Amino acid sequence: MIAPRKVASLLTAASLVAVLAVSACAAPASGPRPSTPQRKLKPTDEKNPQYQYEKGVIALRYGLPDEAIRYARLAVSLDPQHFDSWSLLGSAYCSKADYGLAMEAYEKALAIKPNSADVLRDVGLVYIELKQPDKAEAALRKAYEIKDAFETAYYLGKLCYGAGRYDEALSYAVNSIQKNGQNAGAYNLKGVILNQLGRYAEAAGSFQAGLILTPADVNLQVNLGIALLNSGDPSKARAVFEAVLPKIQSEDLKKQVEDYIKAIKDAGK
Repeated sequence: MIAPRKVASLLTAASLVAVLAVSACAAPASGPRPSTPQRKLKPTDEKNPQYQYEKGVIALRYGLPDEAIRYARLAVSLDPQHFDSWSLLGSAYCSKADYGLAMEAYEKALAIKPNSADVLRDVGLVYIELKQPDKAEAALRKAYEIKDAFETAYYLGKLCYGAGRYDEALSYAVNSIQKNGQNAGAYNLKGVILNQLGRYAEAAGSFQAGLILTPADVNLQVNLGIALLNSGDPSKARAVFEAVLPKIQSEDLKKQVEDYIKAIKDAGK
């Protein structure tokens, strides 16, 4: 017989890789938030901080963080109170994993607009990268109180999950999905939490919902197989595992899935 709790613990470890991978410096992933120009800017308007900022936004979008930093630095030299440029600078430094300078830039932005939910969220995500979960949660909670955005709820859910506060984590995951049902990562997080709570059939349903959005996601497929196994349906679990096995790149994860398949076969399923 296959031990359900042993499999459940493996699901937590395997799926956590997928969940956390989404937030690797998620601040630049959320992107700088360009404001709408008040007038059409001329190419020669080099002394206009908004013009420099918008060039920086384009640079960062094209994966040129050093160029973005140069333009943002020029913008704040022209206007030290240019909030958007400080925010852009934080995002650009974060994309280079220079979290100390990213934090300095975000703090400058918050000095101008202390209640910016987006920047507070980004500060929380930098603290996650700096392995300071308590400070991360404090910043994210403050951001969430100002604006209960789906991204903030998602990251709060991950932090609560990591702290073992599963019911609270589930509430945030559900809230994130309610606000944006197109985030496959939120369904993955919800499934991981439900699995930890022993609600295996519901966990399987959440992973299936995520796979509707991203059918090729290997981690979601593995998680679905484990949830099906936990919920007492080894035949379906085996089919999922065998289908996903050739797609797995990680040798460790491949070995885990091979072990699941062997355990199911040995149990005569």
